[in-house]
Amino acid sequence: MSSGPFRRILVGWDASPAAHTALATAFTLADGDGVVIARAVLAPPRHVETSGEGTRELDAQRRWLSEQYDSTVRSATPHGARARLEWSESTDIPADLCAGAEDHGCDLIVVGRHGENGHLRTTGLGPVARAVPEGTHLPVLLVSPAADL
Repeated sequence: MSSGPFRRILVGWDASPAAHTALATAFTLADGDGVVIARAVLAPPRHVETSGEGTRELDAQRRWLSEQYDSTVRSATPHGARARLEWSESTDIPADLCAGAEDHGCDLIVVGRHGENGHLRTTGLGPVARAVPEGTHLPVLLVSPAADL
């Protein structure tokens, strides 16, 4: 039995309140036997003295994002959809999210919108939320953080 219209959904995951809402929204929209892929795009460290230092920094990011993801999935209702967290490293987050969605044959991308600071208030969109729809032919759903997060 199907609970939603989408079989494969990619969610931009950075553990922000907007990303929590994006993940919960994806579960609601996913087909009952669909897949929700949370993609965390890690930026390579800007300055490291040794390669080991960079690896430790990325490992710390992965651990923290994984813990946040696990907590969110435990508290969310997946509506039968399978969920998984995946990693990539890039300095161009919007392009990476679009490429990941294409590679996985997704039929929707869900991204949280963060642009609530002063200079972005007129659009309400941060740079990732603005660039993802321009970088793909797939439908993109932009979500705001839930009021209770």
